[in-house]
Amino acid sequence: MNHTSLDRAIRDALALIRVTAGTDLAIQAEQARKCLAQAMMESPDAPQQALAHVAAADEHLEYGELMEARMLLTAARGYLPGRRAVVAARA
Repeated sequence: MNHTSLDRAIRDALALIRVTAGTDLAIQAEQARKCLAQAMMESPDAPQQALAHVAAADEHLEYGELMEARMLLTAARGYLPGRRAVVAARA
């Protein structure tokens, strides 16, 4: 199973909803939602946990809750085959 399109869509969505000054976050959140919806339709055989996280992130994006969406999208990548969850190093 190859889920590179879903992984790429998640990375693109994360880049779109990066909080930066002067950006129209509502437009970027909507672009991210479209990108994720297309990728989910193209990857119905992706792990259910990854798809569930992406779906939950979409709901948060709908309400402008960017940090919650970013957390869920990052977690979703960890469920994709060939991806490893990133564990933050202790200082």
